[in-house]
Amino acid sequence: MPHQAIEQTLSISRFATYRNAVVSHTGNDCVHTALSLYEWNAKLAAGFFVPLHIYEVTLRNAISDAISQRYGADWPTNDFFLNSLTDKNKRSITSLYREHGYQGVGKLLPEIKLHFWEEMFTSRHDGRIWKPYINTVFPNAAHLTVQQIRTQLKDACFIIRRLRNRIAHHEPIFNQATLPDVYPLISSTVAMRCNETHKWLNQLETVNELFTNRVI
Repeated sequence: MPHQAIEQTLSISRFATYRNAVVSHTGNDCVHTALSLYEWNAKLAAGFFVPLHIYEVTLRNAISDAISQRYGADWPTNDFFLNSLTDKNKRSITSLYREHGYQGVGKLLPEIKLHFWEEMFTSRHDGRIWKPYINTVFPNAAHLTVQQIRTQLKDACFIIRRLRNRIAHHEPIFNQATLPDVYPLISSTVAMRCNETHKWLNQLETVNELFTNRVI
């Protein structure tokens, strides 16, 4: 295989991340191994798409359910809810329907960034949303306190979101310190919401198999 041509196509500076990792791990500058690492990284990134998909849809639906129990089904237009947000998060919601109008929460959910959902797990929402409703929308976490559930979900979302963004921009993920934690965090979050969905996720995922075939 003409490794040098591929290296040029991908860009030498980009490929250097993989070559340097191989040198650091093996002591040898082997382009073949670096390309194998690149391929494994790409396959792992692709493997994460299914778990990330299920995680994000599960998370946003759970949070939306909790908000709707307090503010109604059309919570994105509820002034009491909007005024409970930071100015930045309020703008992030209203800007989504300002131009074309509000067409229902179902149309809006896919447009809301994951960072917004992460921010919903701050303590400012405890009294109105999480203390009354967190056990309803995450019923399998009832053995934990409200603060423990909320903190675990927020911390998990931060780590998962960072990896998700790297994957979306085709950045290396093999060298991320939190990489081994991401699938367990996805799995545990989905398990808090629904046992059957959690079982289905574990049947679909290929991440753990890819980890067993790690290049370096």
